[in-house]
Amino acid sequence: MANRHSAKGVSISIPSIAIISSKHSSPGYVSLLILLILTILSGVGMEGYLKANAESRMVRRDSQSRQAQYLSEGGIEWAKAQLLVDSGLRQGSLSLVTGRVVIVIESSGGGYKVISEGHSGLAVRKIEEIIQLDAGKWVLKSYQELHT
Repeated sequence: MANRHSAKGVSISIPSIAIISSKHSSPGYVSLLILLILTILSGVGMEGYLKANAESRMVRRDSQSRQAQYLSEGGIEWAKAQLLVDSGLRQGSLSLVTGRVVIVIESSGGGYKVISEGHSGLAVRKIEEIIQLDAGKWVLKSYQELHT
């Protein structure tokens, strides 16, 4: 069956188009398929985000641990320099951009036991050295990293 339209004496014929319906092309199946694809892509994206976030935290913790180690070693060196000036020094502390250091000094059999604790973020590293001054130079008698 065709529809006929005329304008100024011209006749146009438009054929009727029958819409073919199939069970597999219904909007419900297409919506379900799109929802399934979006769910899978969301899961893959979330997994990638969680892995990247966990890696970032591990790198940050490792970096803070290394900074705390360097701070505690720096505290030992600071104590050696200060002991050359003031042999009666028994404690000290330093605050730096990357963290802080607390130093405790005890006399130990003609030398000194220096305990330096470095803090960077949540990381804490502690070093103990027994040092002795010999001919104007520090001699290391013992080095130990302490675990708190």
